[in-house]
Amino acid sequence: MTDAQDPQPSDVPDDRDVSLERLEPLLGEWGVEVFFAADFFGPGSPAVTDRGGTTTYEWMKTKRFLVERSIIDNPAAPDTIVIIGAAGDGEFVRHHYDSRGVSRTYQMSLDDGVLRMWRMEPGFSQRYTGTFNEDGSRIAGAWEKSADGSTWEHDFDLTYFRKAS
Repeated sequence: MTDAQDPQPSDVPDDRDVSLERLEPLLGEWGVEVFFAADFFGPGSPAVTDRGGTTTYEWMKTKRFLVERSIIDNPAAPDTIVIIGAAGDGEFVRHHYDSRGVSRTYQMSLDDGVLRMWRMEPGFSQRYTGTFNEDGSRIAGAWEKSADGSTWEHDFDLTYFRKAS
């Protein structure tokens, strides 16, 4: 965002949910590294490590919602836009939309340097846990999936690394 677009104190409403302040460590531009194990894209497909994506986080003007945009260079991975807001219980809700036409709703938390996202849906539940390093420049984590909501298996690794401003 340019300085002219940055929210000014008068733009931020007094009744804004204070839990949204916990999202501040996400702000900015991040590189993305993803690792898919062999056979992820079908039997016989090789393991893939791709460090060709970018994710940005920025506030909407009143800082009530955080907008996440991801552009992934690998054609097998979708580009996404996500709107994140307060869920009213100290957690957050993520409305995910991607270039495949998929839309999903996830719950999210960010506490003590640990980012968690999850959705419990019959037949296909997902969860992500990523941990910030000490200086906040990297979030290392992985997605898991479950067909029954109780037995979880590793899906793929996803790491974010802060890009220099």
